Amino acid sequence: MKSKKILTAITCLCMTAQMCGYIQPVFNASADGSVVVEQPVKVQIYDIFQYKNLGNYIEIVATATNATGVVEVPSEIDGLPVKVAGEHAFAGNQNVTEFKLPDTLTSIGKGAFQGDTNLKEVNIPEGVTAIKDETFLNCTSLMKVNFPKSLQSIGVRAFYNCDLRYNQGAINLPDSINKIGAQAFENCKYLRQIDLPESLTVLEEGVFYGCELMKTLVVPESVEKISARSLPSGVCYFTVKNPDCEIDRFALMGDTSNVRITAEENSRVQEQAEEYGYIFEAFAPPEVVEGDANGDGYFGIADAVTLQNWLMGSGELSNWKSVDYTGDGVIDVFDLCAMKQALVENLQFITPPVLDGAVCLTANVQSAEVQGKEADDEFINGQTEFALELFQNTVSDNENVLVSPYSVMQALAMTGNGADGTTRTEMEDTLGHIAFDTLNQYLYTLRTNQPNDDKCKLVTANSVWSRDNADRITVNSDFLQKVVDYYNAEVFKAPFDDTTVKDINNWCDTNTDHMIPEVIDEIKDNVVMYLINAVTFDAKWQIPYTDDGYPRKRNFTAYDGSTQTADMMYSEEYYYLEDENAIGFMKYYEGGRYAFATLLPNEDTSVVEYVEGLTPESLHNILANPQKEKVDTGMPKFSYDYDTELQEVLASMGMPTAFTELADFSKLAQTATGQFFIGRVLHKTFIEVNTEGTRAAAVTVVEANDGGVAMPVEKKEVILDRPFMYCIVDTETSLPVFMGTLMSLE
Repeated sequence: MKSKKILTAITCLCMTAQMCGYIQPVFNASADGSVVVEQPVKVQIYDIFQYKNLGNYIEIVATATNATGVVEVPSEIDGLPVKVAGEHAFAGNQNVTEFKLPDTLTSIGKGAFQGDTNLKEVNIPEGVTAIKDETFLNCTSLMKVNFPKSLQSIGVRAFYNCDLRYNQGAINLPDSINKIGAQAFENCKYLRQIDLPESLTVLEEGVFYGCELMKTLVVPESVEKISARSLPSGVCYFTVKNPDCEIDRFALMGDTSNVRITAEENSRVQEQAEEYGYIFEAFAPPEVVEGDANGDGYFGIADAVTLQNWLMGSGELSNWKSVDYTGDGVIDVFDLCAMKQALVENLQFITPPVLDGAVCLTANVQSAEVQGKEADDEFINGQTEFALELFQNTVSDNENVLVSPYSVMQALAMTGNGADGTTRTEMEDTLGHIAFDTLNQYLYTLRTNQPNDDKCKLVTANSVWSRDNADRITVNSDFLQKVVDYYNAEVFKAPFDDTTVKDINNWCDTNTDHMIPEVIDEIKDNVVMYLINAVTFDAKWQIPYTDDGYPRKRNFTAYDGSTQTADMMYSEEYYYLEDENAIGFMKYYEGGRYAFATLLPNEDTSVVEYVEGLTPESLHNILANPQKEKVDTGMPKFSYDYDTELQEVLASMGMPTAFTELADFSKLAQTATGQFFIGRVLHKTFIEVNTEGTRAAAVTVVEANDGGVAMPVEKKEVILDRPFMYCIVDTETSLPVFMGTLMSLE
């Protein structure tokens, strides 16, 4: 008891001394229980940091908890390098958004950043080999972490309850990592994808538990054990490359019958999958790509080089059959010649649309580096409100409708950067209640983080077209700089005659993959500018329709009660949607970033009534919270295009001044008449849904006038065999990119 009192007293003295920045004794207990005080180490203060001078290097001990914003940790103190961040060195700093760590740092202690709830970004220097236990525990706002190539281990609960939404929630861990501790990424609510290193041997308990947005996971061949609670809570498909991998019965906490395991046929993994109730799918035999000499799945110049090296006695061929280009059973120089000839014949050059009379001025506006902003509740709520109100004002009870709130937002946001006064305020309120300077940052990040590959792409293009007549219009250079920097807009000067009609249509055709070949048919004399957005969506289903699900004929009851013949596609899906007035399902595209969401109103509720009854909160809730439940579905193949003018809709949504001669776009351009207002907002869309996936495109054209008369302003089985609503949803933000209704197949 006496020794305990002595220890308590000494501890209090130690705390007092440390607060004064003086000394920190080192205490050890001897064999008889007495306390031995060793040589003290000074704890000193530098700026907002407490530190120890350990002779050859500096260790940061603590940081003042009143620090705010971006904090730069010094690389040198007392002429010595800062090498160590001690346990809890930066913890409890709830107002710091970023710690900039020096390159001299080689060690970060346990719990170093624990509880820094506003920390958003950390760059871990090269040389750090371990992220220790609870390093970023409960850093709930942490979105971006740069992992060094030197990293070898990630500790227990290292990123527990973090955000990790940066780069679409995808993390690519370095191959040097051989251990990831239990619960390391548990409850990371925005983590969607992680590339596990090939040196990993165990998925520890709870490592991805609570990661609801992680739909897919590939477990490398090096992994020998998948522990309890280790799989993501939202997983639908995971691949296990090691055929002998041991999978704990409780690796997934929840219903396993909706989850598909892909592994080697007749393997230990298959036995466990069937025993635990998973859906098992054998690896498909590797596709042999003709000419693929290096085994990367593609045929290109690298394959010709590989074959040439092999013929000269170096390197290996992945599959000799793939390079027997002449088909004579012999690999020789004739195959190399045939491959080179094929490459030349198939060489494609991606070229911009040919201009007939316009001149591209983009090269005259040098883009500057700008900062983006990650989607947060303010942005998501504002965009959901805008999307729903736009859709509610365009939906019709007697035609198929399709709008892209994302495309309309891009075009109007570009335009709004040139607005001022009441016009600017109205547009900001209409476009989500966000100031344009901030909205630019949100939309920049959203655009630059979009996927673009053969299996899933969402591509955004923007352009500004100005009449080539300096006597009528002069565009402000500051406006052009913003739309180039944030929207990557191409800038054109054109005569605004028939050649410009052709050039604009050609631009739209090229930037929608030829889905929307024509947008305008003439240019009226009072038009002096076009601001245009084009969006292309092309994605394959994550689970394609099987032979059993291929289209079968079924009746579809159209909006007017007539019976039409549908090519109905059937499938078993795993995400069910439901509210008090509708049921539906989500079908994911490759990669999981986007999904097709359907909502079938109750039979006593029309589609228009259902849409009109939605609120931004109810729409976001149903799209953000699909129920993980097996559902038999039927969906018709369909394809249609749609076009409308949105000026009256947008005026009724809160920005009427922009369409009148009272509009103030003085930050955009000056005109000879002194007038500059939006005449029309043209919106044209296309969609095709089939057994392979979905193709969709949108073009939004803001047409600006310098005179004339402004446009008037006026106020568990889901079989989709009758009119329904649908969305193509960005699953990261639950924002609809496209919103439509299918009222008729004819």
